[in-house]
Amino acid sequence: MRIRQWVWAGLAAAIWPALTAAAEIANYSPVTGQRLTNPEPGNWMLYRRTYDGQGYSPLDKINTTNVKNLVPMWTFSTGVLEGHEAPPIVNNGIMFVATPMNQVIALDAKTGEQIWRYKRQLPEDLFQLHPTSRGVGLWQDKLFLATTDDQLAAIDAKTGKELWVTRMVDAAKSTPITYQGKNDRQYVAVLAGGGEVRSPDNPGGRLYVFALP
Repeated sequence: MRIRQWVWAGLAAAIWPALTAAAEIANYSPVTGQRLTNPEPGNWMLYRRTYDGQGYSPLDKINTTNVKNLVPMWTFSTGVLEGHEAPPIVNNGIMFVATPMNQVIALDAKTGEQIWRYKRQLPEDLFQLHPTSRGVGLWQDKLFLATTDDQLAAIDAKTGKELWVTRMVDAAKSTPITYQGKNDRQYVAVLAGGGEVRSPDNPGGRLYVFALP
């Protein structure tokens, strides 16, 4: 009897993230080209916040005089092993965390409460030595994720539901970058093959550019 209880407890712990009820973000702020070019001080909507890649935040509430007083407010366990290399992406109080094994989690940045969790099912015969993720790209009310099985997935930012998927090659560890081109056309660019464009030193690198409908 006790063995059976242990088995059920183990199964519950394994599948609990998938069973967690998903909520919907009620007041999501659509991401525009203007907001990506000039992000609000409290937002971090690109891999290094701005297109120039400086990784600088203008917020100054935390500084050299008070940093020693910081204490944890909340913690969140993703339940996923392997290295987490993607920076948290923040849009007006909503934090998006991309994890290894094709998961994206939407959190309330103030409380750490999970709002929804996206998980893409991988092919059973897929082997990926380091199934890390470089993060997601934001545009309007969608997230874009380069998955471990070389797909570009569009996800509803409010609900976490998969909207569409398209095939790529060798793009599993890349960060989708969204931008607005000429005539206000919207694009998603994905650097593949080690995150670099093709060059003499990196002949396997590729750049994928997708025009959004």
